Amino acid sequence: MLKKSALLLCSIFLLTSCKPVPKTQSDTHWYDVMPRPSWSAYRSIDTNQNWFEVYQLNENTYAIYEPYQWQEAISYLLLGSEKALLVDTLQGIGDLKTVVDQLTSLPVIVVNTHSHFDHVSGNYQFDNIYGVDNPFTLENAKGHDHSVNAGNMTADTFWKNVPKDFSANTYENKPYKISKYLSDGEIIDIGDRPIEVVFAPGHSPDSLILIDKNNRMMMTGDSFYPAPLYVYSATSSFRDYFNSVQTMRKYQDDVDFLLPGHNETMQPSTYLAKLQEATLAVQDSRTPSTIGDNATHTYQYEGFSLIVKKPLDY
Repeated sequence: MLKKSALLLCSIFLLTSCKPVPKTQSDTHWYDVMPRPSWSAYRSIDTNQNWFEVYQLNENTYAIYEPYQWQEAISYLLLGSEKALLVDTLQGIGDLKTVVDQLTSLPVIVVNTHSHFDHVSGNYQFDNIYGVDNPFTLENAKGHDHSVNAGNMTADTFWKNVPKDFSANTYENKPYKISKYLSDGEIIDIGDRPIEVVFAPGHSPDSLILIDKNNRMMMTGDSFYPAPLYVYSATSSFRDYFNSVQTMRKYQDDVDFLLPGHNETMQPSTYLAKLQEATLAVQDSRTPSTIGDNATHTYQYEGFSLIVKKPLDY
């Protein structure tokens, strides 16, 4: 069972985190599913950084994975002939820049699929960051002190291989500077590999997806991964999410694989049609759901679920 299952609605976490902190049970742990078998399909790259696992997805695409913390966040490094594009920078726990420098000597552009802390906390290590001109983004770019995300860095959220120089007791999200603001539909050309930027708000106000038609890939961030999808926080919008999913669905003939921001990579693009159907079903009062705290409703589908807050903002 995929781990994104526990619900703890905390106003602080909802501002900056993609998922709530897992509840600890005496007989089960979130890491019982580890290692995930799907990663064995890809070539593992040794970067002498025990915190990360690095996999080569194809000749010019790498996944940088954090399997030892409950977020299981994934960053992607896309190599062009002139530049590299780093999609998300994870949680700032390990030395991401050292890993990237081992994989490429190309100039690196950072693009975040959204500005929740588990996708941007390594931004401070990089100079060239493209972002969304959105109040949510700009606020998160200021960083957050330890008190904001302390609940995401407890003993229960780690499995093993925590870097020796890391302290959960002093963890903070460092500020970063955005060097360029992106436009919806903009093409980032990294050299023989155009990457299309598509705004896809819903999970957060500044969510976006990236389309790599040459390699038939879509980087989905937290708009899709094969587990419970969170569209219930104070800064989420089901209305926006529904519209974004319709936009994502239009690209199904252009991509074969979805590259999510958590858990597992290279998911089949057929999920786009299923996700579209799911967002339609959520609006039907006859569709069964599990009711949780604070008016949340969980809708279960094959391979993923949707968690929304009722009434819908639609």
